[in-house]
Amino acid sequence: NLKCKVTDCVINVPTHYTDSERRAMLDAAQIAGLNCTRLLKDTTAAGITYGIYNKELPKPEEKPKVVVIVDMGYSNLQVSIIGFNAGKMRVLATACEPNLGGVHFDKVIFNHMVKEFGEKYKLDVLSNKKAIVRLMQECEKLKKLMSANTAELPLNIECFMEDKDVSARMNRVTFEELSGDLLDRVQVIMKQALTEAKLKAEEIDNVELIGGSTRIPAIKQIIQATFAREPRTSMNQDEAVARGCALQSAIFSPAFRVREFNITDACPYSISIQYEHPNGVDTTEVFPLWHQFPFSRQLTFSRKEPFTVKALYTN
Repeated sequence: NLKCKVTDCVINVPTHYTDSERRAMLDAAQIAGLNCTRLLKDTTAAGITYGIYNKELPKPEEKPKVVVIVDMGYSNLQVSIIGFNAGKMRVLATACEPNLGGVHFDKVIFNHMVKEFGEKYKLDVLSNKKAIVRLMQECEKLKKLMSANTAELPLNIECFMEDKDVSARMNRVTFEELSGDLLDRVQVIMKQALTEAKLKAEEIDNVELIGGSTRIPAIKQIIQATFAREPRTSMNQDEAVARGCALQSAIFSPAFRVREFNITDACPYSISIQYEHPNGVDTTEVFPLWHQFPFSRQLTFSRKEPFTVKALYTN
């Protein structure tokens, strides 16, 4: 669409990515011929989208507006609590579950249907890879339909296996009962985010949803109950993260004029320096949990002999 070669870019990564995963992403960008000027956490990128376009933020010297951004997509759940003022944002804390997303809710329906088809049609669905793929696709469609309808809905597949047509029915209540364990895990992450930010529900000003899986009604109810706020979807749920990366790129680029916006991220892991000496090993915490990021610090070691220094996650 740009009709020109792109070299510089900003890439988003999940909030839970460690140093080695982030370095791997930078290596991948280099292999692809791209110069990655910054890696942005998914929810931080969404925060940029929210902050730059929002004209009702408090003045820089006033108390910040505290916004929770919940991002639940196909495979993971991420929550960030961010303080916004006009022209700046600061990430207070994040919480995430790397293995909890839309696909896991699809699998709940899938497992139920596998059992039902085994009893009703005497079919071993798990023995046929093509049948597995077709059933997963239909389960995803059914999940989306149940998000918009409370009535019992059909699932029909023609020539599914062994020339047999199959059909089943499910409603939202049954789906939520089957997904009970997953919904409990969603609630844990929401509460963890509040705990990490050292805030109470009444101190939250706004809750924003992005990612396709936040459209599941039961998840919306959990979010509303935890933060005591009706969740909003003022951003494009599918494009907010990509737009945040584009805005960060525009801020870096001399070719664009963007409203001044200061972004202060938070480090999701505490980082220590470890060094060896004749009497053993000393470990010093350099950046505590949720320290400002990116940030640099100068350390001085007084040593006469060569020594080894390691940077590592504290825990």
